[in-house]
Amino acid sequence: MIIAKCSLRKIARTVKKMFGKEALWDRKGSFVFVHLDEPARKAREDRYIHFDPTLFFDPTCPHCQPFLNDGAFMVYTPDEMVGMRVMKDGLFETVMLTPQMATVAN
Repeated sequence: MIIAKCSLRKIARTVKKMFGKEALWDRKGSFVFVHLDEPARKAREDRYIHFDPTLFFDPTCPHCQPFLNDGAFMVYTPDEMVGMRVMKDGLFETVMLTPQMATVAN
């Protein structure tokens, strides 16, 4: 799934299906931010306003290229942050991001 090419309706359906109807989410370009940790409004805005994908995905890494090229769901939970992308066959590729990286993004 190339997020930049998806309609808001398709993204909303995908988020609801994967994370539930009540999941809070935002979109910035090729990235969708799913806030499962229920952050304050300012923290939520800071996540996507100041988001830099190269802090999480190395542009020189071949495994990171699909996340940078196609976009990803950046999932914030109370304990961790996960980068997730939906592949063409409907399977997911997930990368656990370190707490230090999640702190940088907050």
